[in-house]
Amino acid sequence: MITANFGPVRTLLVALPGLVLAGIGLTHPHHLDASTAHWWRDMHVILAVIFPLLGAAQWVLLADTPKYVRYPARAAAFGYVVFYGALDALAGIGGGALAIANGGRSPSDAPIFKIGNQLGTVGAWCFFAASLAIVVCALLQDRLKAIPGAVFLTLGSYLFLSSHIYWPKGVLACVCIAVGMAGISYASASGRSVIEGSTRT
Repeated sequence: MITANFGPVRTLLVALPGLVLAGIGLTHPHHLDASTAHWWRDMHVILAVIFPLLGAAQWVLLADTPKYVRYPARAAAFGYVVFYGALDALAGIGGGALAIANGGRSPSDAPIFKIGNQLGTVGAWCFFAASLAIVVCALLQDRLKAIPGAVFLTLGSYLFLSSHIYWPKGVLACVCIAVGMAGISYASASGRSVIEGSTRT
C-alpha cells in the first residue's frame, strides 16, 4: 500500500527517467556520420540503462490498477523494455560501432537499422498501450485529480511512437511522459492519503 509519506518519493522516481531522457535527447545527433558516430554509440550505451526505467515506472504506477488490467498492462510494459531495448542495441550501439569502423554510414548497415526500427516500433506501441491502461484506471479511480497527469502521459506516449528522443518532438515527448507519470502518481497518493485519514477518524 502507498502511504502519504512514500507518495512524494514515488512521484519523483517515476518522473526521473523521462526527465533524464529529455536531457540526453537534447544531445542526440539528428544524423549518424563519422563526426557523430562515437557519441551516437556511447549515448546509446547510456540509454540502454535509462530506457528500461520508463517501463519500470509504468510497472510501479500499474500497482494501483485492478488485477485484470495490471497483468496484461505489465506484460505490455515488459514488451516495451524488450523490444525498445533491441532498437537501442541494434541501431544505437551497433549502428554507431559500425559507423566508427566504416568511417560513416554504409549500405551494409541498412539491415541492422531496418530490424532495429521494426522492433522499436513494437516497443513504442507496447509503451503506449501500458500508458493508456494507467491513464484509464487513474481517471476512473481519481477522477478530476488525475486529468492533468492523464493528458500529459497520453500526449507524451503518443509523441514517443514516432519521435524517439530527438529534439524537439522527442524531448517534448519525454518531458510530457515525466510530468504525466508524476501527476498520476501524485493524484493516486493524495487520494489514498484522504482515504487513510478518513479511516483513522
